[in-house]
Amino acid sequence: KTINKLKKIIAEKFGVSQDLINKEADLAGDLNLGSLEISDLLSIIVREFDLHIDENDQIEQVKTVDDLLNLIENYSEEL
Repeated sequence: KTINKLKKIIAEKFGVSQDLINKEADLAGDLNLGSLEISDLLSIIVREFDLHIDENDQIEQVKTVDDLLNLIENYSEEL
């Protein structure tokens, strides 16, 4: 499932407990990711899920884990 893959990526790359990662989790507030880390996370997600977007256009809109899931759903060739 997409959320499980996303949880694994966030936990492994940024040392965040998977218990904290849910759809409502705020990337900055709840998961303590800074803007550079969020940018890195977006780059990783684009690679891992083979997304076809200009990630710079999306950075301002992505605030929560659910936003990331929507991004993956909207731009993934797999889904």
